[in-house]
Amino acid sequence: MENEKIQYVTLLTGACGGLGHAFATELTKNGTPILICGTSETKLTALKDELSTINKDLKIFSFVLDLSNQQNIANLATFLTQHNLQVNRLINNAGFITEGSIKNAPIDTLLQTIKVNCEGTISLTKLILDQKKSDEELKIITIASLAANYPMPYMAIYASTKSLLKNFMLSLRYEYRKDNVKVTIVTPSAIATSQAMKDAISAQGFKGKISCVSPEKIARKSLIKNEHNRAVFIPGGFNKFVNFISCLTPRALKIHFIGSSWKKSQNKRNID
Repeated sequence: MENEKIQYVTLLTGACGGLGHAFATELTKNGTPILICGTSETKLTALKDELSTINKDLKIFSFVLDLSNQQNIANLATFLTQHNLQVNRLINNAGFITEGSIKNAPIDTLLQTIKVNCEGTISLTKLILDQKKSDEELKIITIASLAANYPMPYMAIYASTKSLLKNFMLSLRYEYRKDNVKVTIVTPSAIATSQAMKDAISAQGFKGKISCVSPEKIARKSLIKNEHNRAVFIPGGFNKFVNFISCLTPRALKIHFIGSSWKKSQNKRNID
């Protein structure tokens, strides 16, 4: 194994979800060797078979990865060494979403959100940074959320984890600015990748509809923005406008509007 040539790959977490699938498909079309990661071996195998029909000659690796499990992340390091893989692009796409009031949320759910979105993503990113050779380029794309930009009552823990991720990645970007590391934070609004998300978008009415951007478009443009070393990418013109307005809005008014809007949306979906 030591004498084998190093295989450079893009490591993609949350590969079996809607946005992850879009990234995997786009990378496969581009002829980029990938290491797809997710929590279901069955889904990973199915995705690998699907991608092989797009590009049968492409090297596609898979690894069952649970970001809430630190030992599992350590096992990934062993897997990379055993297969002589070098990650030259990391796409932090995996995430855990929880909605509803803090009052009614089980503490285990709140802590699981932190473990996956913050602890797991940071641990994985540090692992790949430590593996990086000093003279080689590393690209990092991290999927945060528009929710990272303000407090969100009734989606408080999710928004808070995404805010931490955004600030961590921006800090990392500065610290590694001279080390050939490109860091891009993507902050989309809701993406129609599951029935639950489709219901959430529908419950928001017209605002939900015009804020929605397809996962295919987000994946394609995120890769381009990262190539150009863009710090933050907000998909969708309406979402850019909302972000601009939020910067001009007093915090108390912003929290009241967001809390009222999300409470109405969740009431329509019977979420407490």
